[in-house]
Amino acid sequence: MWLGYVLLVVAYLFGSIPFSIILGKKFKGIDVREHGSGNPGGTNSLRFLGRPIGMWVVILDGFKAGIIVLLIQWNVIPQDMVFHPLAYGVTAAFGHVFSIFIGFKGGKAVACTVGMMIAYNILYAVIMFVVFMGVLKLFKFVSIASTLSVLTAVIIGLVVGFTQGAWQMAIYMAILFALVVFRHQSNYKNIINKVEPKVTWI
Repeated sequence: MWLGYVLLVVAYLFGSIPFSIILGKKFKGIDVREHGSGNPGGTNSLRFLGRPIGMWVVILDGFKAGIIVLLIQWNVIPQDMVFHPLAYGVTAAFGHVFSIFIGFKGGKAVACTVGMMIAYNILYAVIMFVVFMGVLKLFKFVSIASTLSVLTAVIIGLVVGFTQGAWQMAIYMAILFALVVFRHQSNYKNIINKVEPKVTWI
Protein backbone atom coordinates (compact mmCIF):
# COMPACT_ATOMS: atom_id res chain seq x y z
CA MET A 1 0.00 0.00 0.00
CA TRP A 2 3.08 2.28 0.05
CA LEU A 3 2.23 3.24 -3.54
CA GLY A 4 -1.15 4.48 -2.36
CA TYR A 5 0.47 6.91 0.07
CA VAL A 6 3.06 8.07 -2.46
CA LEU A 7 0.31 8.83 -4.95
CA LEU A 8 -1.54 10.90 -2.37
CA VAL A 9 1.51 13.15 -2.18
CA VAL A 10 1.77 13.23 -5.97
CA ALA A 11 -1.94 14.07 -6.26
CA TYR A 12 -1.57 16.95 -3.82
CA LEU A 13 1.43 18.33 -5.71
CA PHE A 14 -0.37 17.98 -9.06
CA GLY A 15 -3.36 19.76 -7.59
CA SER A 16 -1.16 22.55 -6.25
CA ILE A 17 0.08 23.59 -9.70
CA PRO A 18 -1.42 27.10 -10.24
CA PHE A 19 -2.11 26.96 -13.97
CA SER A 20 -4.08 30.22 -13.92
CA ILE A 21 -1.06 32.10 -12.61
CA ILE A 22 1.41 30.33 -14.90
CA LEU A 23 -0.63 30.88 -18.07
CA GLY A 24 -1.74 34.36 -17.07
CA LYS A 25 1.81 35.58 -16.57
CA LYS A 26 3.17 33.81 -19.64
CA PHE A 27 0.55 34.86 -22.19
CA LYS A 28 -1.03 37.99 -20.69
CA GLY A 29 1.68 39.30 -18.39
CA ILE A 30 -0.76 39.53 -15.48
CA ASP A 31 -1.36 37.77 -12.20
CA VAL A 32 -5.01 36.77 -12.11
CA ARG A 33 -4.95 37.11 -8.33
CA GLU A 34 -4.71 40.87 -8.79
CA HIS A 35 -7.96 41.08 -10.74
CA GLY A 36 -11.63 40.56 -10.06
CA SER A 37 -12.29 38.28 -7.12
CA GLY A 38 -8.57 37.58 -6.75
CA ASN A 39 -9.31 33.87 -7.02
CA PRO A 40 -6.77 31.89 -9.10
CA GLY A 41 -9.43 29.60 -10.52
CA GLY A 42 -11.31 28.97 -13.72
CA THR A 43 -14.12 31.53 -13.44
CA ASN A 44 -11.83 34.45 -12.66
CA SER A 45 -9.44 33.28 -15.39
CA LEU A 46 -12.22 33.25 -17.96
CA ARG A 47 -13.18 36.78 -16.99
CA PHE A 48 -9.72 38.34 -16.96
CA LEU A 49 -7.47 36.14 -19.10
CA GLY A 50 -9.96 35.73 -21.93
CA ARG A 51 -11.89 32.70 -23.07
CA PRO A 52 -9.07 30.75 -24.85
CA ILE A 53 -6.61 30.94 -21.95
CA GLY A 54 -9.39 30.68 -19.39
CA MET A 55 -10.63 27.47 -20.98
CA TRP A 56 -7.12 26.02 -20.89
CA VAL A 57 -6.96 26.85 -17.18
CA VAL A 58 -10.25 25.00 -16.62
CA ILE A 59 -9.10 22.00 -18.66
CA LEU A 60 -5.72 21.77 -16.92
CA ASP A 61 -7.27 22.19 -13.48
CA GLY A 62 -9.62 19.33 -14.30
CA PHE A 63 -6.78 17.25 -15.70
CA LYS A 64 -4.59 17.57 -12.62
CA ALA A 65 -7.39 16.19 -10.43
CA GLY A 66 -8.48 13.52 -12.87
CA ILE A 67 -5.25 12.01 -14.19
CA ILE A 68 -4.50 9.64 -11.30
CA VAL A 69 -8.19 8.72 -11.02
CA LEU A 70 -8.19 7.83 -14.70
CA LEU A 71 -5.02 5.75 -14.47
CA ILE A 72 -6.54 3.74 -11.62
CA GLN A 73 -9.84 3.30 -13.45
CA TRP A 74 -7.98 2.03 -16.51
CA ASN A 75 -5.93 -0.25 -14.25
CA VAL A 76 -2.68 1.33 -15.42
CA ILE A 77 -2.14 1.74 -11.70
CA PRO A 78 -3.29 -1.56 -10.10
CA GLN A 79 -6.39 -0.92 -7.99
CA ASP A 80 -5.35 -3.39 -5.31
CA MET A 81 -2.20 -1.36 -4.60
CA VAL A 82 -3.88 2.00 -3.96
CA PHE A 83 -6.83 3.64 -2.23
CA HIS A 84 -10.20 4.36 -3.81
CA PRO A 85 -9.70 6.42 -7.01
CA LEU A 86 -11.64 9.40 -5.70
CA ALA A 87 -9.23 9.70 -2.77
CA TYR A 88 -6.68 11.05 -5.24
CA GLY A 89 -9.09 13.41 -6.94
CA VAL A 90 -10.14 14.88 -3.60
CA THR A 91 -6.51 15.18 -2.51
CA ALA A 92 -5.71 17.05 -5.73
CA ALA A 93 -8.67 19.34 -5.07
CA PHE A 94 -7.24 20.15 -1.63
CA GLY A 95 -3.93 20.88 -3.34
CA HIS A 96 -5.74 23.26 -5.69
CA VAL A 97 -7.43 25.06 -2.80
CA PHE A 98 -4.41 25.03 -0.49
CA SER A 99 -1.53 25.15 -2.94
CA ILE A 100 1.93 24.72 -1.48
CA PHE A 101 3.29 26.81 -4.37
CA ILE A 102 1.30 29.98 -3.58
CA GLY A 103 1.24 30.13 0.19
CA PHE A 104 -1.44 27.48 0.74
CA LYS A 105 -4.05 29.55 -1.07
CA GLY A 106 -5.83 28.70 -4.30
CA GLY A 107 -9.04 28.20 -6.23
CA LYS A 108 -12.43 26.79 -5.36
CA ALA A 109 -12.08 23.20 -6.64
CA VAL A 110 -14.91 23.28 -9.16
CA ALA A 111 -12.87 22.39 -12.26
CA CYS A 112 -11.04 19.78 -10.19
CA THR A 113 -14.37 18.21 -9.28
CA VAL A 114 -15.40 18.04 -12.91
CA GLY A 115 -12.08 16.54 -13.96
CA MET A 116 -12.07 13.80 -11.35
CA MET A 117 -15.68 12.87 -12.06
CA ILE A 118 -15.12 12.65 -15.82
CA ALA A 119 -12.24 10.30 -15.07
CA TYR A 120 -14.24 8.30 -12.53
CA ASN A 121 -17.63 7.92 -14.22
CA ILE A 122 -18.59 9.89 -17.31
CA LEU A 123 -22.33 9.33 -16.74
CA TYR A 124 -22.14 10.90 -13.29
CA ALA A 125 -20.18 13.79 -14.79
CA VAL A 126 -22.87 14.33 -17.42
CA ILE A 127 -25.58 14.41 -14.74
CA MET A 128 -23.56 16.97 -12.77
CA PHE A 129 -23.08 19.06 -15.92
CA VAL A 130 -26.80 19.04 -16.69
CA VAL A 131 -27.55 20.19 -13.13
CA PHE A 132 -24.86 22.86 -13.38
CA MET A 133 -26.19 24.28 -16.64
CA GLY A 134 -29.81 24.10 -15.50
CA VAL A 135 -29.12 25.94 -12.25
CA LEU A 136 -26.86 28.44 -14.02
CA LYS A 137 -29.59 29.22 -16.56
CA LEU A 138 -32.14 29.63 -13.77
CA PHE A 139 -30.14 31.71 -11.27
CA LYS A 140 -27.18 33.07 -13.31
CA PHE A 141 -24.72 32.50 -10.44
CA VAL A 142 -21.71 30.25 -11.09
CA SER A 143 -21.25 29.71 -7.35
CA ILE A 144 -24.78 28.36 -6.85
CA ALA A 145 -24.56 26.16 -9.95
CA SER A 146 -21.18 24.80 -8.82
CA THR A 147 -22.37 24.07 -5.30
CA LEU A 148 -25.50 22.24 -6.42
CA SER A 149 -23.65 20.23 -9.05
CA VAL A 150 -21.26 18.92 -6.37
CA LEU A 151 -24.24 18.25 -4.09
CA THR A 152 -25.64 16.18 -6.96
CA ALA A 153 -22.51 14.01 -6.82
CA VAL A 154 -23.10 13.47 -3.10
CA ILE A 155 -26.66 12.38 -3.82
CA ILE A 156 -25.47 10.00 -6.55
CA GLY A 157 -22.98 8.59 -4.07
CA LEU A 158 -25.75 8.01 -1.54
CA VAL A 159 -27.86 6.22 -4.16
CA VAL A 160 -24.88 4.01 -5.01
CA GLY A 161 -24.35 3.35 -1.32
CA PHE A 162 -27.94 2.34 -0.66
CA THR A 163 -28.25 0.22 -3.80
CA GLN A 164 -24.80 -1.34 -4.01
CA GLY A 165 -23.46 -1.06 -0.50
CA ALA A 166 -20.45 0.95 -1.71
CA TRP A 167 -20.26 4.17 0.29
CA GLN A 168 -16.86 5.46 -0.80
CA MET A 169 -18.17 7.88 -3.39
CA ALA A 170 -20.68 9.40 -0.97
CA ILE A 171 -17.96 9.90 1.64
CA TYR A 172 -15.40 11.43 -0.69
CA MET A 173 -17.92 13.66 -2.43
CA ALA A 174 -19.30 14.83 0.92
CA ILE A 175 -15.77 15.90 1.87
CA LEU A 176 -15.42 17.69 -1.45
CA PHE A 177 -18.84 19.31 -1.05
CA ALA A 178 -17.79 20.70 2.33
CA LEU A 179 -14.62 22.09 0.72
CA VAL A 180 -16.57 23.72 -2.11
CA VAL A 181 -19.09 25.28 0.30
CA PHE A 182 -16.22 26.56 2.46
CA ARG A 183 -14.52 28.20 -0.52
CA HIS A 184 -17.72 29.83 -1.79
CA GLN A 185 -18.72 31.54 1.44
CA SER A 186 -17.80 34.98 0.10
CA ASN A 187 -19.89 34.31 -3.00
CA TYR A 188 -22.94 33.41 -0.92
CA LYS A 189 -22.53 36.62 1.08
CA ASN A 190 -22.22 38.62 -2.14
CA ILE A 191 -25.44 37.07 -3.43
CA ILE A 192 -27.24 38.02 -0.23
CA ASN A 193 -25.84 41.55 -0.52
CA LYS A 194 -26.75 41.62 -4.23
CA VAL A 195 -23.23 42.36 -5.43
CA GLU A 196 -22.33 38.95 -6.91
CA PRO A 197 -21.85 39.23 -10.70
CA LYS A 198 -24.22 37.18 -12.84
CA VAL A 199 -23.29 35.38 -16.04
CA THR A 200 -24.74 36.90 -19.18
CA TRP A 201 -23.99 34.27 -21.78
CA ILE A 202 -26.77 31.84 -20.90
